[in-house]
Amino acid sequence: MTSVAHRPSRAEVSELIVLLVQATGAREVQGLAAQLGAGGDARAVRPLLRRLGDPRVQASADAERAVCEALVALDVMCGPRDGGFHFVPRRRLSDDVVATIRELGSALPWRYFDTKHV
Repeated sequence: MTSVAHRPSRAEVSELIVLLVQATGAREVQGLAAQLGAGGDARAVRPLLRRLGDPRVQASADAERAVCEALVALDVMCGPRDGGFHFVPRRRLSDDVVATIRELGSALPWRYFDTKHV
């Protein structure tokens, strides 16, 4: 397993993404999200956003926080401030990320759409 202090290679990121997609446990998602955040690879954004919309992840505060922290590391979210995370303003997101957020919008918790920071 890759250490969070180690920046995963491109090939390792690909493997971590596959593992994240297949993960069923909150602890597993938590560990994989941390590794993907450390990887700094934009390919991880879509699977992380999908996991953020997963009810199993939302049921685990630790897993949800790990996914949010990975998205912060990938410049998709800000936080935590006042105990919460939120998406960065749309103008700072790539068109691909915006499209993914729109696609998954109904599954993503509304608390991450902080209109005060748009």
